[in-house]
Amino acid sequence: MENNYLLIIILNKEEYEEDISSALIEVGITDATMIDSEGLGKFLAEGIPIFAGFRFGLESAKQYRKVIIGVNDDPNVIEELIIILKDSNIDFNEPGIGMMMTLNLESLAGTPPEIFE
Repeated sequence: MENNYLLIIILNKEEYEEDISSALIEVGITDATMIDSEGLGKFLAEGIPIFAGFRFGLESAKQYRKVIIGVNDDPNVIEELIIILKDSNIDFNEPGIGMMMTLNLESLAGTPPEIFE
């Protein structure tokens, strides 16, 4: 049985969305899901009035955020993405870009639809 990993990317820069999507295709992740999201600071600033004046809420209240998730069988997928994204001058080690992580999946049921047949 092969191991499966859940790749999670939290992207804070909208201008990198297309390059990251292309990089995902390049590493074989063709069935990723992209979810619009908001950070805790934005939620607190807009959703809970008592926090509206705090600086942390105001700084992140305008921030773009997208969560990208996809399943793959490569434990080194992040290292591969880092190499590919460097060609587009995207470096997740720079502040404010976002985060990438993988989680080992204990079980997985179902298969994604094939996008490119």
